Amino acid sequence: MKSTIHFLAILLLLGCSEKRESGGSGKPVVFVSIQPQAGLAGVIAGDRVEIHTLVGEGQSPHAYEPTARQLTRLGEADVLLGIGMPFEKHLLKKIVPLYPDLPIVGTQAGIELRTMPHEHHGEHCNHGEKDPHVWLNPLNAATIAQNICHALEQIDPDHAEAYRGNHDKLVDQLRQLDAEIRAGLLSYKGNRFYVFHPSFGYFADAYGLEQVPVELDGKAPSPRQLVALIEQAKADGVKVVFVQKQFPAESAEAIADAIDGTVVQLDPLAEDVVANLRLIAESIAQTLKK
Repeated sequence: MKSTIHFLAILLLLGCSEKRESGGSGKPVVFVSIQPQAGLAGVIAGDRVEIHTLVGEGQSPHAYEPTARQLTRLGEADVLLGIGMPFEKHLLKKIVPLYPDLPIVGTQAGIELRTMPHEHHGEHCNHGEKDPHVWLNPLNAATIAQNICHALEQIDPDHAEAYRGNHDKLVDQLRQLDAEIRAGLLSYKGNRFYVFHPSFGYFADAYGLEQVPVELDGKAPSPRQLVALIEQAKADGVKVVFVQKQFPAESAEAIADAIDGTVVQLDPLAEDVVANLRLIAESIAQTLKK
């Protein structure tokens, strides 16, 4: 117990010391949970802030643990921008006692959260778990951008006008993208696409599609479930299974082999949100073409 208290005290001292001495760039320091937030914040802020991302390239938010260095560097932050990922609850338990004055903003505020259902071989049972992948829908991304803009205005009011101008351009882009995707996917309404991890529920809901995940409750399917998925994929005429680089692809590859199809990689955590949503839409449309 004493060693834990001592360690926390060292972190607190290091954090405070770094914050006092980190004149560095002189820019506000913003921490975000995931790369899509960093991308949106970068578009809004330009080079006026210093942005740090907790979950780095290729890492999975579902397996994330903060490093001691990250916990220390949070002492320099002017704001922490969360997005409702499950790991944030555990992170806040660690950093709130260390940095009680650190502003923490939930950038998912204002988005209606969908419940993650079981979507395997005809079973649809809601268990109350909320889907955290809110940024994978252009209009949701616009809401996240608005929350980021407000946070930046609070910590750096001198540049509020510039932030608002960049925000307005970004939101226009996202709304135009939503209209483009809606038109492009209109003829595929009601179709299914297969994914390893169920990241694309908000995207599917927005455009009348259905994602069918290979993964069940965070686990690879059992042999029996795999057989059922293969049969369902054949019945659906599926030839592509999407995988995410943050997760193993063996089960998806087994299904693709069995249906004489292919595995295609999509990255739900890509930093450039606009380009990535366009790529996701194009990839799904290509898959659904008969």
